[in-house]
Amino acid sequence: MALVSSSDITSSIVAETVFGVTPTATATRYELPLGADAALLTAAATTIASPTKRPNRASNGSRRGMVNPEGSLDIRFQNHAFMEILLQSALSNTFATKVLKAGTVDSSFSVIHKLANDMYKTYAGNMVTGFSISTTGNDEVKSSWNLIGASVTDGATDNALAVTAITGATEFLASEVQSITVAGQTLSVAELTFETTLDRTRRPVLGSNTGLQFGVNGTRETTVTVRAYRESFAINSAITGLAQAVSFDIGTTGAGYRFQLPAAYGDMPVDSISDGSAFVTITFKAGYDATSGTDLVITKL
Repeated sequence: MALVSSSDITSSIVAETVFGVTPTATATRYELPLGADAALLTAAATTIASPTKRPNRASNGSRRGMVNPEGSLDIRFQNHAFMEILLQSALSNTFATKVLKAGTVDSSFSVIHKLANDMYKTYAGNMVTGFSISTTGNDEVKSSWNLIGASVTDGATDNALAVTAITGATEFLASEVQSITVAGQTLSVAELTFETTLDRTRRPVLGSNTGLQFGVNGTRETTVTVRAYRESFAINSAITGLAQAVSFDIGTTGAGYRFQLPAAYGDMPVDSISDGSAFVTITFKAGYDATSGTDLVITKL
């Protein structure tokens, strides 16, 4: 029996039409380009210990309860259809032509890890609980996706859907993060971090170790943190602490995305110095905007 090398493990993703059911036909299965050292999804089970006392002071052991798949996917942010599966799950909505508004329409997907030609782990019923995008000048654009899942199946045969491979240069660089507009000001940005989270909760149910489709607790929390080179006090005057628009583009027309917080509430700018430069850092928190009908919008350029 051959040992599995981490370098040989590949992953793929397919959108589900029924929560927790991995499609085997009439769907597109995409290559999922994880980092070389990225961790795979994992699954733990609830341990239900017995309180029963047995002879000779022994316990009565335990049984396995509901399986709880979860994990993080570390991926270079890029322009590709598989990324839209993740974005739609994260924002609880679907793209209407080119516009994705955060909403309440949840979607799920399956992730398949191929360890060998006869070893496949299929994680079904996954949803994004949060993701982040970060970059600094002269670097890559990183993204990390936190997932919650419903089930995992180990198998010896592959899914019937063929994997659609990624072709061309799809990964973004920091030089492709453009048009960063903060409260009407265009800044020279050294670092940018975007993060959004949504507390999805499990729904255990009698008669099953899988549970029902996830619930949602609380509100979506979205922040944008910008660290820009200090050029003047114009940004200080521009940030009022009231609702103001913040947006940034990654990529170009036909090959990129625009992230918009229509009503962002900015903290006080914070000054710092390093590497011979002065910087100003501002963190914005997204709020509801009546005109947009949401707090977060992602548009295909």
